[in-house]
Amino acid sequence: MLRDVVGTFLDTLTEREFDGPLLAVLGARGFTDIHFIHGAFEFGKDVLAKKTDADTGETRQYVIQSKAGDIGQPEWRAVRPQLEECEYNTIGHPSFDADLPRVAVLVTTGRLKGAAPADVTEYRKSVEARGLADLEIWERSDIVEWLCDDPVVGVAGERVQADLMGTLTAVMDGGITDRRIEVYTRRWLPDAGSASRAAVEAAILVNALLRTKRLDLALSVGLQLIRAIEQDPAASDNAKSAAKRLLLGLASQICDQAEPLLKDPLDFVRHTVGQLALLTYPVICCRVAEALALGLALARDVEDEDAAARFQEVLRTFVDQPGAARPPGDLFAPSIVAVTVMLGTFDPEAAKSYLGRVAQWVLDRYDEDLAGLGLASLAEDEETTAERLLAGSLASTTMDRRTSSYLATAVLDLALHLREKELYDAVRDNLNALRIVPEAASADEEKARWARGGADVWPVPRVEFEPWDVQSAQALSGAPTGPVLSLVLAAACRSRHYPGGWGGLASG
Repeated sequence: MLRDVVGTFLDTLTEREFDGPLLAVLGARGFTDIHFIHGAFEFGKDVLAKKTDADTGETRQYVIQSKAGDIGQPEWRAVRPQLEECEYNTIGHPSFDADLPRVAVLVTTGRLKGAAPADVTEYRKSVEARGLADLEIWERSDIVEWLCDDPVVGVAGERVQADLMGTLTAVMDGGITDRRIEVYTRRWLPDAGSASRAAVEAAILVNALLRTKRLDLALSVGLQLIRAIEQDPAASDNAKSAAKRLLLGLASQICDQAEPLLKDPLDFVRHTVGQLALLTYPVICCRVAEALALGLALARDVEDEDAAARFQEVLRTFVDQPGAARPPGDLFAPSIVAVTVMLGTFDPEAAKSYLGRVAQWVLDRYDEDLAGLGLASLAEDEETTAERLLAGSLASTTMDRRTSSYLATAVLDLALHLREKELYDAVRDNLNALRIVPEAASADEEKARWARGGADVWPVPRVEFEPWDVQSAQALSGAPTGPVLSLVLAAACRSRHYPGGWGGLASG
């Protein structure tokens, strides 16, 4: 069955969607010095890599061209000039070693068909006669075999296959949740060298989620992939870059879907409101706003100025959606953090206004005079989240009002970050009046590795916030990583954040 799943996965990939899995497979199969160089000056090469033969000790320079789908004679004739450039052209990357024996590779997610195999045979004879580089063809069947049967590649092994199949079944049945994704992907964390396995599994899961129209949860998988690769001491810079590109690509897809609906303020509402609009609308809005904010941070990080400018303008407009400032529970605290922090880098007034609306929403949801039952904790499931939002006005509800809030902690930390004394004082006073206790979680990230929970994550039942003059003079908790990764990893774990890292984000 896994072979069928992997085959379907390969059949539905575009050429660029195949980049991440290809890089992961190369790393797992012993290739080194791997560089993705696709672009205007690739000179026939998508990927450069080296590999040393275990028997002879000979190191060879591989130049790899990837294609999606079947390759018939027309497609082969189109790609052959690129392979010929691989044969003779040494320009393209400083790590390319022209003195090593060279191997040109065509890798395809499909197969050679029609007259292409015969033409390839003749081309290979010509290459040999001219003493040029060796030529290898890696087809769909090779990739499926590596992914399913090779013990050094991620999804080989009965336990791995069973767990992956169970998660994929949940995706297809509509039973997958952000919580389940986070727990499942903890299996990517423990060992050095897990980056390749994580990248392959993430690609398969993202593909399945996109086919079931769960782009929001595909983004969650992208976040967990970055978490896993950043915690793997053996992960290459190339693997880290590929993970960021995956997340940035998913955020861009969300931007593509949201942008056309922002010309008329009601268009987005018309496309999202249904029978459960009181719950689904704010969930969608918070997820979209978070994706836009993280996309902006990553686009700046990789110095993609055009993408950054687009994310910035769409985010600026989107936060006016009422649902963007109405987090349904503590699970969405990282959404509020990412949006407020990134807004603050280019429009401080918009950030202040947005955070004020979030604070009002949170306080109202805890106000007994407004039938508030509080907002759901991270430990509470989707049904409880809905009940807390919808059942406060029902006499039949048996749910007790919640008296603690991680969202409250995030709001106060953000007010400190923005240096908004008036907002900080108002929120703190109202929390005290409503008897709401700000809470959080803490962890030794070297052991917890940004997992949402577990033995190395402990609750902080009460976070003390002093009056402004005292609190604002204290140092904010420092981030154990860079500012962009601090936002991304907080969104992956969703149970804690590190305000000390926010000040390092560049302004737009």
